[in-house]
Amino acid sequence: MRGFGGGAEEAGRLTVRLLAALALLLLAASAFAQTKPPLPASDLSGEWHGQWTSPSGYLFTTTLSLKVAPDGAADGRFVWTLKRSPLAEEQRKLGMTATEFVSGKVDGAAGTVTLAGTRKDDPNDVIFTDRYRLVVGENGRSLAGVSGNLGDWDGLVFLQR
Repeated sequence: MRGFGGGAEEAGRLTVRLLAALALLLLAASAFAQTKPPLPASDLSGEWHGQWTSPSGYLFTTTLSLKVAPDGAADGRFVWTLKRSPLAEEQRKLGMTATEFVSGKVDGAAGTVTLAGTRKDDPNDVIFTDRYRLVVGENGRSLAGVSGNLGDWDGLVFLQR
């Protein structure tokens, strides 16, 4: 009977077997996790309401009007209202609104929405255009994720319908 000290060749075979078993386990777990049917991308079209916050203290409320084509191409607009700003000079802008036009892609199988601001209608300089990475809730009635927030990816977005 051989013990654990069977040499480098046996240790190598044991390592390969363990790695193969681990890979099979991960593949099985991944397949199990992906058994839910993909969400039809066009199901996300419509009005979404929510908010955006940043660690620095900003709070915006928003309405996202989103149109999604069957192939997942998305276009829409956020109407943002500034509710809180950490800057004294921006207190006069509280309650002001601006519109950000966005386009991007919905991946129904992954349950994700990626959007990027393409232009804005913002005469009072309330917002900047941003990028968004959102996850669709299991029920298809919520979106949540992060925004680029000038490169830090720490803006938080929560939307519901």
